[in-house]
Amino acid sequence: MMLRSIIPRAEEFFTMFDELTGSIVDGAEILQGMMADGENSTATADRLHECEHRGDEIVHRALAHLHRTFVTPIDRLDIHRLVNQLDDILDFTHAAGSRLALYQPRTLRPEALDLSTTLLAAARIVQEMVSLLRNLKKKDRIMALTVEVNTRENHADRQRREAVARLLQEESDPFEFIKWKEILDLMEQATDCCEDVADIVEGIVLAHG
Repeated sequence: MMLRSIIPRAEEFFTMFDELTGSIVDGAEILQGMMADGENSTATADRLHECEHRGDEIVHRALAHLHRTFVTPIDRLDIHRLVNQLDDILDFTHAAGSRLALYQPRTLRPEALDLSTTLLAAARIVQEMVSLLRNLKKKDRIMALTVEVNTRENHADRQRREAVARLLQEESDPFEFIKWKEILDLMEQATDCCEDVADIVEGIVLAHG
């Protein structure tokens, strides 16, 4: 019994990873909906906040479990970094949506919808990639997914630059410019965090030969 308490089932960590990536995808889907149809009501923002809150609870549970655990399925530092970086994706996604609801910009920008779509695609790739850590025999698929995430992040960076350039050309109201630039920056930061997760996962795969 004592041995079981200090050597936990690996499944517990992977289950929490999956719960966290599920919340990330849920949040990215809500954000994309806000960008697509202007559904930036308080109720929609509250749904996104619930995703972020759920993610925080999973992070606290995972880190508490890590502190109680003597033997872990992958390196302890990697688990800590992975959990916190996944949390950052959700935090930036939530921040973008909450700013949209708070600032109530005059019109929706198609560039913002494009960027939110890229973020959602990256989030779904992260979800699959992290789920495959259960079975490191699928290394080729995991590594291919890390490349896909990097491609999405590069695309998001280009989308943000082009969106800001278009804002400068088309938006005469400085307050509207500031609103949208902040929202765009937050979404791009979320995709940056997806790339950071991919880097952590790549390191885990390489460490396991």
